[in-house]
Amino acid sequence: MWRKGLVFITGFIVTILGITLVLQQWEAVVLVFKAFVGPILAVAGLVILFASTLKNHD
Repeated sequence: MWRKGLVFITGFIVTILGITLVLQQWEAVVLVFKAFVGPILAVAGLVILFASTLKNHD
């Protein structure tokens, strides 16, 4: 029973540390997010265009 409590407390501490580190480097997080959004949108658009050209074999 004490193991679940220990795992919960450890997870809570790790979560708080992670959030703290993200907030300390918020500008870098925004830059990384912006850097990935463009290519992901471009690839998604290409996939949608490709899917729209496929013929449906009913």
